[in-house]
Order: sequence, then C-alpha cells, then structure tokens
Amino acid sequence: MAYNAANEERTELFNIEKGNRGDAVVAAKITNKNTGNVSIDIRQFYTNDEGVLSPTSKGVRFNAENLMDVMKGLSQALEANELMDLAEEFDNM
Repeated sequence: MAYNAANEERTELFNIEKGNRGDAVVAAKITNKNTGNVSIDIRQFYTNDEGVLSPTSKGVRFNAENLMDVMKGLSQALEANELMDLAEEFDNM
C-alpha cells in the first residue's frame, strides 16, 4: 500500500533547530484518520530551496504503544545528573 499523508493527522510535539542552515529534528504524533492508529515520528528535516522545512528519509516511526519502552531505553544513554534533570522537568509539567 502506498503512503498517503492525506490519511494522517499530524501534531508536532517538538522542533529542535540543528545547525545554522535551518535544519531541524522534528517529532510528531501521527494519527491515521481511517484506523485511528497512533504513531510517533522523529525525523530530520532540511530547509529546501523555497525556504520550507521538508522531511528527509532519516528518521524513525513507531507505534505510540511502544513510547514508554522507547523512552526507557533512551534514558539509559543519560548520565545520573541528566536523569535527575529529566525527572525535575517531568515534575514541572
């Protein structure tokens, strides 16, 4: 089945600027309008010739049901002080 962005509702979660060329890492929550399935997409974007931020093929999309496991796994890359900072950020939410 071919990819069809029109079947998706996209909610941007965050946008982290990368470098000075206008590139970014963008995370989004994607909801399939037909099935209701929810996924998380984290992808590199670049600024095209028209000045529009456009996605690259460099990224990952996974089922939102796996988000907690992904976050737990990624947290292993943090040092103890960074984990404490992250816990504090969660407390402030």
